[in-house]
Amino acid sequence: MKQRVITGTLFTIVVSIFIGLAYFYPIFSLIFSLIVGTVASVEIYKALKAGKYQPSAVFMFFGGIFALGSVLAGAVLTDKYPALAFELYLVLELSLCLVAAIWPSIKNKSDTQFYDGIATAGSILYITFPLFCLVATTYIFENGWFYMVVALTAPWISDVFAYFTGVLFGKHKIVPHISPKKTWEGCIGGAIFCALAVMLYFDFVVYRIENFKMNIVVFSIIMFLFGLAISVMSQIGDWFASVIKRHVGIKDYGKFLPGHGGMLDRFDSTFYTLPVGLLIGVILFFLK
Repeated sequence: MKQRVITGTLFTIVVSIFIGLAYFYPIFSLIFSLIVGTVASVEIYKALKAGKYQPSAVFMFFGGIFALGSVLAGAVLTDKYPALAFELYLVLELSLCLVAAIWPSIKNKSDTQFYDGIATAGSILYITFPLFCLVATTYIFENGWFYMVVALTAPWISDVFAYFTGVLFGKHKIVPHISPKKTWEGCIGGAIFCALAVMLYFDFVVYRIENFKMNIVVFSIIMFLFGLAISVMSQIGDWFASVIKRHVGIKDYGKFLPGHGGMLDRFDSTFYTLPVGLLIGVILFFLK
């Protein structure tokens, strides 16, 4: 327990430093993503190997390079071509994944190679897409840092309130074969409190910064719904990571964070909420 508390405290401090510095220097969101992405890629690679899959380290490496290149190109040319990063990522990354999915089957005659290709392509998207969304949100939008922050922190709010609500009122299990302790009561409680926190954050911070002309009540309703979406995606992300661990027969993705497991064990929920942060930025851009 002592080790878990110490690691959790240090981890929170380090993440907070990166997030804080990213407000002044967006490059720190890129550095943060590179660290998380590199460690997470190694962890998912080892997890798949433990499950007797043969993912391609080469394709996974180039998946990271293409995502990085897309963000950098978008950052440099964002004034003239604001959608460039999205376009490059979609073209380069999806093309790579299509090749990665079929390459093992072309190289070998065994039917089992097909699943190795799918595992490689899926891993590339699983790691690169959310981290691409994190950096793209920070670089592309004028006040993107505020959308990035809510996408990073809201899952923790959802998890905390889901835990306490589940402990106090939880009786009905959701998916006991995946997450034995999660209940419908906890899920609903986490979603409601997360939605309220997101709504208040956008009402008192983002609404004033962006100078929206829409009615504050309408804005609040939209943000509450987005808060629900973030909570739901957060919990789905947690389940997805648990499904993989159960399928390949491991308890944790690694030992990068003693007492907490690996990087993926900490960011499994966040990987599913970062795209929502980018989506919020896109939608609010058109609602100004």
